[in-house]
Parts: sequence; structure tokens; C-alpha cells
Amino acid sequence: MKKENLTRFDQNFERSEFGRNFCLPSGELVDLHGVRIIDTSIDTVRQLYNGMLNHDVLDGLEERLEAEHRPVVEYQGHLWRLRRGGKAGFKFLLQNAEFGVVILLKNNHTTADRAGSHCKVEISPKLIRDQSPDVLQHQMDELASGWFVVAPSPCGVAIHIATDWQGWTPPSDFVSRLTCRSQRVNDRSGFQSLEVTTGEVASVYGRGQSYTFGTVSSLQAALYNKSKEIIAHDKIDYFHGIWASKLGHDWEPLWNPDQDVWRLEFRFSQTVLRQFAEYNTTQDKKCNLSTYESASEYLANLWAYALDRFRLDHNRRFVDPFWTVLHSETEWSKPAPDFIAKRQYKTAGIGNEKNVALALGNLISIYARNNITARKAWSCLKKSGLWRDLMGYIKAREITKTDLFDMIERGLLERRLTSKVAA
Repeated sequence: MKKENLTRFDQNFERSEFGRNFCLPSGELVDLHGVRIIDTSIDTVRQLYNGMLNHDVLDGLEERLEAEHRPVVEYQGHLWRLRRGGKAGFKFLLQNAEFGVVILLKNNHTTADRAGSHCKVEISPKLIRDQSPDVLQHQMDELASGWFVVAPSPCGVAIHIATDWQGWTPPSDFVSRLTCRSQRVNDRSGFQSLEVTTGEVASVYGRGQSYTFGTVSSLQAALYNKSKEIIAHDKIDYFHGIWASKLGHDWEPLWNPDQDVWRLEFRFSQTVLRQFAEYNTTQDKKCNLSTYESASEYLANLWAYALDRFRLDHNRRFVDPFWTVLHSETEWSKPAPDFIAKRQYKTAGIGNEKNVALALGNLISIYARNNITARKAWSCLKKSGLWRDLMGYIKAREITKTDLFDMIERGLLERRLTSKVAA
């Protein structure tokens, strides 16, 4: 039987879908006005790529590891600390913590002379927050391309999405009231030890400070005291800055520095996202969730699914009021700070169409004059300031990216054959 949500009332005790007073069947009220959602974020992205590795490049990495102690290599304008992949399941690991990227190469479960999922690119929360999905996807594609004979294909992605809040702490009966299919539950207690690997954290917590449900290979939920976790990770200044920037309706900061912040995090493996895509694919429409860019369009859907999959119940009939707040008041429209405003502007597509069309035409003429290929032109456009407006332009006209690429390719050819740029 599907669980019901308790009736909600606002401060004037009028029914409201966003009210924070919840009325129990007994007539008792649950007041959640003190709950403040201070951040929603994509915490982790792990993009997997399939293709045939360049053996010369691999041999070069192996030689550096054998010849040097703690080698540092240069790749695509960045310096990388090179080491063995270890337990990560890959032969090589390149890391640049300042950039916020880890690259894993040569899948241990597939021989190097065969095409396979030989590259994984892992992105830090800060880099995810700083870039829009399309720009970050392009960056990851570029970072993966240099290790293969030909450009690899994205073949799966894992993402972690999270919400931070103040004003609610898990009750003592939290585990017993949480409905989930997973039989694997970890109840841990305050950070006593910490080991950081490639995107994974093995930790020992103090009692009642962290709960983990599910397995890494499927869908996993984690509820933990974020204030304690940022101390262990030495991320205090970074997260305090993020939380302090969140303002309420009265333009006052929502974050209270003297109160603990809690986080609920859902970790979607590439297997789960692939299952979503397969279920939603029909003869008329293909659902693609193999890239971060495509999966980012469904964050609200994934969040709602996970809240139902790991559901905190008030009793046998009703969902806990706090879970209702998480479901209705968590926004997933932006991974970058300016994404909402940019998104609304692009969707409208009014008043800027002529400028976008003229700019694109001029750029195509310049690319044709310099004998730039269609694929190179596409890459240049992604890095230009025109890309965001161009995506809004084609979306308003129901033009796909494939159609746009064909138009650019055709435009380059026509200009080279018929215009003065060919002279």
C-alpha cells in the first residue's frame, strides 16, 4: 500500500503544499519550521569510457613508474601525480587534486589489446559545482580522448546527489522506521579513523553520527553529520562558504554556524542508471543515461525515486514529515551557481535568436577560411561564449545536437566550395 503524506498547514494554519505544520490523525501538530535546507549538490561524478587504448602511451606510463619515485607527468596542460591503480580496479591512476580530477586507466578485467571500459574520469565536488553539465562533459571527454587510438565512447556514469540541512537530526528509532529493500545497514559512530582512496572514504564514526544503507554496486543511501565529516576532510572553509551563501526569503543567511549540518546522500551506480535508461527506452524514443550531461537532466526524478526507495515512515500509514519536506522542497535545477538564471534565459529563446544565428554563421565562415574540420569546429564552439545561447536556440526550435552538427558540417562545405573564403 502506498504511504500517504500528512496534511500540511502554513503559519496561519491554512492548508498549504509547502506548509511546515503537519497534522497527525490524533490532532497533534509536528512543527518543522526550524528545518533549513542550505544546499543541494552533485557530490561525485565518475564517467566511464570504452575504446581501444594506445599502447605507446601505456608503455610510457609504465616506464615512468619504473624509472622514477613518485613520478609527475604532464597531460593536456596539467601536471598529474602518477601511481598504480591499486584497489581501484585499474592499472594506472593520475591525480591532480588542485584541478579536482582523477583519471584511471587500463581496466584490470580487460586485456589492453582489446577494446573495453579502460578509462574512468572522477570529478571533485568543487569542479562539478563550478561547471555546467555540458561544459564539464566536454572536459571529461577531452581528458579521456588522449589515451585511446580513436576517441572513446562514454559507456556509463555514476553520480552522487546530496542535500544539506539544519534543524533536524535522526531520531533514535531512525533505522527501525526506515523502509528499504536493502539488508545491508551500517550504523557508525564519530570519525575515529579515515582512509581516502579514489573517491571512496572508509571511515569509523561515533554513535548515531552516520548511517549507510545499500551497496556501492547498486543504489546506496548515506545519512551523516556533515559538520564532522568536513573536519576529517579538511574542507571546513570551503563548505562554510557554500552554506553561508544560502539566503532565506527575508534575505537573511539560513546557516547557523553554531548548529550541526546533516547530509542525505544518494549514490547511483552506473548499473542503476543503465537500468533506468533501458526501462524508459521505447521504439519511438531512446533514453540515454550513459553520460553525466544526460543524467543531469533527471536529477529531480532520481532524488524522488531514492527518497521512496529509502523512505522514513512516521507509522504504517504516513510518511515522516521530514521526508515530505525533502521531497517537495529540494531543488535540482542547477549544478552550477548561475545555472538557474542561464537556464531560464536559454529556454525562452526570445530576443536573441538573430544574434545567435549571425554569430554562428560568422564563426562557420571563419572556421571554413582556416580549414577547420566540423568536429574541430564543434569542439571550438563548446569552448566559446556562444555555446549556452546556442543550446537554448536549438532547444526552442526542437533541433537536436546531431542536426546542428550536420548543419555546421554542411555550412563549412558550402562555404569552401562557393564563397570567397575558398579563394
